[in-house]
Amino acid sequence: MVLTRVICLTFLVSGLLSVAAIAHSKVSFLKLSTCQEFDIDSSECQHYFPIDVFKNNISSEYKLHLTFYVMTTNDANIVLTNGKNRGTVRYTAVVGGAANTYSWLRNTNDTTVGLDSHKTGILSPLWPAPIVVRQKYNGQLSVAIPGVIDPLLRADASDLEVKSVCLYAWKAASRWFYNCNEDAEYTSPDGYTCVKI
Repeated sequence: MVLTRVICLTFLVSGLLSVAAIAHSKVSFLKLSTCQEFDIDSSECQHYFPIDVFKNNISSEYKLHLTFYVMTTNDANIVLTNGKNRGTVRYTAVVGGAANTYSWLRNTNDTTVGLDSHKTGILSPLWPAPIVVRQKYNGQLSVAIPGVIDPLLRADASDLEVKSVCLYAWKAASRWFYNCNEDAEYTSPDGYTCVKI
């Protein structure tokens, strides 16, 4: 009887750990040590960063390519605007909303637009979730969770020329990491994560 309980408990724990691993991309805390950090506990935007604060990995395909890592329980909001502060054109990406079960994009009128997602368990207060925000030159805006789902969200935002960004998690404490050294990490042959010096 005791042996049966131990075996059942072992399978339950291993099952839960494997489900958690599926929902979360592997991001090392060593990578986060190369980032800038912004912590906030709010239900609304309190600080708009000028876009030039962030590393924008512009390419021939994307005029906007930002990478964030967030640790929070729910409702990670990334607000993109065309001006200082709120601006006149605004798109909000909500990742892990509705108790970490639903993600969507909203426009200036707070209307949900484009592709949304019912991917659950994206966010965690313990594991950093990578979020990539991209905008093509034709205006297509997309949000991805690398290694989990790409795209998570997508919409036409041709009316948006991003000038500032606001980060927060609705009614939750959140830790945001940005401007990380994306090339600073590699895995050694024996499987350990190392940092280049």
